[in-house]
Amino acid sequence: MDCNNFLGWKSQFEDVLELHDLEDVIQTETHPQKKLPDASLNLAYSKDKLVLSWIKATASPSIKTLLIPCSTAYEAWTLLEKRLSPLSKTHIRTLRDQIWALKKDPEKSVAEYLIHANSLFDSLTAAGTSMSDGELVDYILNGLGHEYKEFTTSLHLQPSMTFDEFYDLLIQEE
Repeated sequence: MDCNNFLGWKSQFEDVLELHDLEDVIQTETHPQKKLPDASLNLAYSKDKLVLSWIKATASPSIKTLLIPCSTAYEAWTLLEKRLSPLSKTHIRTLRDQIWALKKDPEKSVAEYLIHANSLFDSLTAAGTSMSDGELVDYILNGLGHEYKEFTTSLHLQPSMTFDEFYDLLIQEE
């Protein structure tokens, strides 16, 4: 996990915590004692250290450095949200800008152009933001250039289609 994939990581991590009934570990500020009065290991402490170790294990080296002072999973989670959420929002804006500014390079094939566009779309989705297939198709069409003007015009007159349907048509057109 790093600043570029934090929102996707966070979503997946929350699913894992829910699956293991550990959501409370990151939602409640606690500092559980290691041992109970009877000298047995405290289950709350074990859960907290387990989640903290998962967080640290999935963090990139630069993010692990941020987590060094954290002694609980709650502290680590709170720190990550504070530091990385704004960066993720910037990353999402950058991805959206790249999709809006798509232009087919005349030196590259349509397939390469479509793969690049779909990669940006998938990254946007992984970051926790959605865009419809229709929107993506429109941006791709706008970036095709004059050599595809007739094709673009004919598709603008048709109802929305999925990316896969569009992909097949454009590959055939090339």
